[in-house]
Amino acid sequence: MSSTGIDKVLILRREPGASRVLENFIINSLKHPHEVVWDTFSENGIRLAKKGDYGLLIVESAITDPAALKACHSAVSHPTASILFLADETSFSSEEEKKARTKLLDMGATILVKPLKQSAFATAIQAADMAHIRLGVLKKKLDDEKVITRAKLLLMQTLSFTEEEAHKFIEKEAMNSGRTRSDVAYEIIRTYDAGN
Repeated sequence: MSSTGIDKVLILRREPGASRVLENFIINSLKHPHEVVWDTFSENGIRLAKKGDYGLLIVESAITDPAALKACHSAVSHPTASILFLADETSFSSEEEKKARTKLLDMGATILVKPLKQSAFATAIQAADMAHIRLGVLKKKLDDEKVITRAKLLLMQTLSFTEEEAHKFIEKEAMNSGRTRSDVAYEIIRTYDAGN
């Protein structure tokens, strides 16, 4: 994951092949040149969606397509990946379409209906890019806090520090060495964790 935006876009659709116009538009809508991977709703495509090494999943299909909904559902477990569903022309008039729309919205997907308006598509791509950056920063903060908490526990267990003493120790080491608290915490874990 990049703190500068989406590194990779995965596009899944029923028909194989790529649309160079769509690909160029995606790349131009993001801040930096990025990788765009195309696949179908095949076993490989679903595996790629589950793998989650992308910042944006674009699914291009009919709103009620079970394979498309499965692909979107695969992406839900990746908290920093956005889902953009490019639905074939629909008015969401049938009950089945309404249910599919609700499922997609519950997954956090953005739905755009074809024919696409270039400005709406660009806005959706840029919003996904900004969300990816914000979520990446939050995820890093949470990961750092987990590491710091683990280091505090190790100091408490191995050196009989109180929680406050462990906290102050990490803070002081970070300040004295010019490193981050998480860097100090990683060093403590390497030093005192017998499981490593």
